[in-house]
Amino acid sequence: MPVFTLLGHPVSHSVSPVMHNAAAVALGLDYQYTATDVAPEDLSATLERLRSGEWSGANVTIPHKQAVLPLLDELGETASALGAVNTLIRAGKHLRGENTDVSGFLTEIDSFELELAGRPALIFGAGGSARAVAFGLLQRGAEVRILARNLTRGAQLARELHSVTGGRLLNFEWTPTDLGQAAQGCALAVNCTPLGMTPDVHTTPWFPVVPFPDKILLYDLVYNPPETMLVRQARSHGLRAAGGMGMLVQQGALAFARWTGCQPPLESMRTAIRRALHA
Repeated sequence: MPVFTLLGHPVSHSVSPVMHNAAAVALGLDYQYTATDVAPEDLSATLERLRSGEWSGANVTIPHKQAVLPLLDELGETASALGAVNTLIRAGKHLRGENTDVSGFLTEIDSFELELAGRPALIFGAGGSARAVAFGLLQRGAEVRILARNLTRGAQLARELHSVTGGRLLNFEWTPTDLGQAAQGCALAVNCTPLGMTPDVHTTPWFPVVPFPDKILLYDLVYNPPETMLVRQARSHGLRAAGGMGMLVQQGALAFARWTGCQPPLESMRTAIRRALHA
């Protein structure tokens, strides 16, 4: 039986095994997906286990998405440009790193029928998920505005992505005043921080004194809980908002398809996640 795994630290909270295994059952595939907790100092040795055939492929999550780069034999185009990997394809002992986060995010956002070209889009955070989201938004022709708690890290992200894409990125401080300026005219705001994630469900990147444009979509990458504090705040003000389950499913489906050659049933994956979170 082909076995795939998620490499991260920690991974006990992840619903990726539930999601992938539900897709395999729905398709009648002989397939198993597990989660493997890998401390940073053990990453290289763990990849040797992958090369040896212990697993048929793997996903990579925090904190390994960038650390894994020099340990691979080849990078896909998006992974190379972005400087981050979330999917490992094994062919014998050869490991290829790819990134399905960008395409997964864009597929999810496209379902909301937003016009992003030439429009500003706001990102909360400057970590790995913010990098993928910003990269995708620049591909759609948006002006990216970064609001990070660490101003230096936000500026570094802006410089790095501008050098790769030539896109326009602006950096703002984590204050109500800067958020007010950054939110003006935005078609989209994306929370790429862990604020609001279980168990810290009452935290939020929202500053209540700052209004967002009426037509904006607030998208929270946090999917546990399914309705975060940010999503509730946005909806209470009559704004469109959504949690991050859609992106989780889309990026996972892309990895599943590359490993198996089969398109997984998205609704089966969503149902499995909902059940796991409810439990």
